[in-house]
Amino acid sequence: MIQIETLSADDAMNREAALLAEVSEDPTKRQIWFWQSPQCLIAPRKLSRVPGYDAVTRVLAKDGWPVALRSTGGDVTPQGNGIINVTHVYARPPKEKFDLDREYNRLCSPIEAALGDGATRGWQPGAFCDGAHNVQWNGLKFAGTAMRFRPCKADKTRYAVLAHALMLIAPPDAKAIEALNIFLTALNQDRQIDPAAHTGLPSGMQTDSFLERVKRGFDNAG
Repeated sequence: MIQIETLSADDAMNREAALLAEVSEDPTKRQIWFWQSPQCLIAPRKLSRVPGYDAVTRVLAKDGWPVALRSTGGDVTPQGNGIINVTHVYARPPKEKFDLDREYNRLCSPIEAALGDGATRGWQPGAFCDGAHNVQWNGLKFAGTAMRFRPCKADKTRYAVLAHALMLIAPPDAKAIEALNIFLTALNQDRQIDPAAHTGLPSGMQTDSFLERVKRGFDNAG
């Protein structure tokens, strides 16, 4: 059975940074980490400089939705029940040109294979943190993805890569969507999140067996 670590969003962000630094310093290392956080929102740090941020985060915290910040870009995302994250940290071979699409394919393909027929990839209007590398199930968002990469400290001809996917084991509930939209509205962001744009695991698929297939896909990718 896959071990899923539970920790705060702030601790998770710190752990990801530490894993990336570790692989940067020793490119022979590789980590595949499954984790989850208690209910909260995670927003890119740039949004903390937008007028209205302090006020809305106080309101959301009182409603049980504290906001954590991450150093990467993207958009605000939820954490909590029904969400499992996978973080894959590794180094590319020496002197290889970095190819972002190839690395996103390496992240998304194991998830798509684990879902089976009906899995696709692409933009999903109305989804939180929408992007070209969403993993979709039957045309709805199942997983959001993000990536960080940098030359390894130990070998500047190699890239250290941190690839992350937020997987919706169950669709986000109404309270999560409401919290996301309160946050976006308060910061005058020009989008609202539509609950109908998201989905969870296919009917009848067990979480444990799905995660085992995801892990096996990452292992086989090398």
